[in-house]
Amino acid sequence: MPISVTYSKSFISLMQNLSKEEVKLIGDFITMLKTSGFSALPGRNKPSTGVSKKHRGRVKLIQYAIANHLWHYHIGHVQYDQSKPFGDWTSSHVVHYQNEMQANSIRFVHYDSHPPMKMPDQKTLV
Repeated sequence: MPISVTYSKSFISLMQNLSKEEVKLIGDFITMLKTSGFSALPGRNKPSTGVSKKHRGRVKLIQYAIANHLWHYHIGHVQYDQSKPFGDWTSSHVVHYQNEMQANSIRFVHYDSHPPMKMPDQKTLV
């Protein structure tokens, strides 16, 4: 099922400072979402509620992720670690997005290195 993609103001601004390779990877992700939805993605795609049990602010971060429908996708920058099956490949960078699946739409809000996992600031959601 095709997915509609929109962008926060912060994400649009952030895109201007990325390398051509990063912009291409994000563009490829958008194209896959618009044509095939989430069904054929090479990278790991998951809700951002999987906060380490060792993290001090775990409960607060999980609540923040749930309240803001936050997910993240491993984009493949610098390269994918392909030691796991296709669809579960990881990379050093992720796209953070708000997942509104009932509307078949998502909203890109941030792009960052991972690990460590950092939740997008509230200001990036605008």
